[in-house]
Amino acid sequence: MFETILKVAMVIISVALIILCLQSGKSDDIVNALTGQSSSLFAEQKERGVDLVMSRMTMILSIAFFVIAILLRMN
Repeated sequence: MFETILKVAMVIISVALIILCLQSGKSDDIVNALTGQSSSLFAEQKERGVDLVMSRMTMILSIAFFVIAILLRMN
């Protein structure tokens, strides 16, 4: 029962991480595709708003992913 819950959580976290990774670089990719160069103008700005939330969610979900992977491997 516990193992099944961990497997379902692993799938949900995996899908969430994929979605977050796809969303995080969307604006940079559009600018790079149109201009043909990398945009380093705002490279030193701090993350704010949605970018900050997405960054923290990615970090939390990736830690949860590895913890669940280790727990599944131990069983």
